[in-house]
Amino acid sequence: MRLLHTERLDFQEFFDSQTPKYAILSHRWTGNEVSFQDFDHCKEEQRPNFDKISNCCSLAKNNGYEWVWIDTCCIDKKSSAELSEAINSMYAWYEKADVCYVYLVDVSWSGDWETTREEFRGSAWFTRGWTLQELLAPKEVMFFDLDWKLIGNKNRSYHGRSLNPDISDVTGISDDNLRHPPTSQCVARKLSWVSKRSTTRVEDMAYCMLGLCSVNMPLLYGEGQKAFLRLQSEIIKQSDDESIFAWFCDEEGRSTFFMSGLVAPSPRCFAESGQIVTPPYLDRKQPYSQTNKGLAYAIPRPRNWTKKEPALDEHYSLCLECSIESSDAKVRFSSVTIDVVFYESSWRRLHTGSKTIVISDSLLWNKVTADESCIFETIYFLDRYFFIESDKEGFLRHFRLSERQIWTGPSGENFELRDLDWQKRQKANRTHLEKGIPFRPLG
Repeated sequence: MRLLHTERLDFQEFFDSQTPKYAILSHRWTGNEVSFQDFDHCKEEQRPNFDKISNCCSLAKNNGYEWVWIDTCCIDKKSSAELSEAINSMYAWYEKADVCYVYLVDVSWSGDWETTREEFRGSAWFTRGWTLQELLAPKEVMFFDLDWKLIGNKNRSYHGRSLNPDISDVTGISDDNLRHPPTSQCVARKLSWVSKRSTTRVEDMAYCMLGLCSVNMPLLYGEGQKAFLRLQSEIIKQSDDESIFAWFCDEEGRSTFFMSGLVAPSPRCFAESGQIVTPPYLDRKQPYSQTNKGLAYAIPRPRNWTKKEPALDEHYSLCLECSIESSDAKVRFSSVTIDVVFYESSWRRLHTGSKTIVISDSLLWNKVTADESCIFETIYFLDRYFFIESDKEGFLRHFRLSERQIWTGPSGENFELRDLDWQKRQKANRTHLEKGIPFRPLG
């Protein structure tokens, strides 16, 4: 880790336990930032774009810090190896910093909070992908305006005001997740936080989430949207958190009608996943993984089931081991479901424009292993994503979705492959497809 001395304005590298206490800067890049290569030249000539660095160093020095880390000049970006190490380590670097200074170039402190409040809430800093980890990882975050006047702190009152309610409202991140390490939250919820943010490079929408998702992977600038698919693959290798499949939007963040694989093509697909939760005792029935045939997912079958080729109109609702956070007792004992269909020689997920959860008297976490009650078949989902060209109602009629089976997980102590009777199927179909209400009752 390369740090900048706050008085001498020179660099020194530190490793692991040798690293001293340091302050860290969070800011928006303006396009004319001082790089590692330009640092000495800009310092000697005292160019205007050096002011941000010198002001940050002065602030840190006045607060008792000898060292500071600034992303623009403390990384040699001409070295791909150093850049990759820095991005994979960045969440930890912000987490270990004594304090993070957030410099808001588009906010001017007027001396009155109510006057400055809308500028603060509207700052572009809250819309950038990289600043998400810079908000959540540090234990101490201080916000400064254009002239380095202190606006306030995250998690602490300043002059009788707390910034947390406004930060929470703008970002969609709860006060509890602002105050405590959010890495324990489910994958869908963490990806929802970045879903409405943006980065200059499309790949950075994945790379900026490495730390929050507790994964590491090499950087491949030029791969485009594949970076987000690789991120999900790395998460799947290390976690059995099925909320990674609990996304409901297209690449533009809209709830609409289309088909896809199980993994999302873009972080924007998680725009409506902010209320997803997973059980604390997660114990999935069977593992799933990425293969050269697509994502392999094990589905339960009755013990007397005989393997056969799937029919072209075979379709199911698949219960995931996650739910939608709610104070409603019924919803807390529920499972988010996704519709899957066999279409054009492969399994695909069907999006109908609304979230669906199944409610039952028993907990639907699919916490079951292969025993006497069922066997498992592995099916494969390709990472393909496309809109249905034909009309929606005609497509739904073709698959007769009112007759689908529901995989619900355990019923009491025994697993069941439940098929709704005719009346319940019709009720479920009307509720889900016509009225758009996100519940499909079973009882």
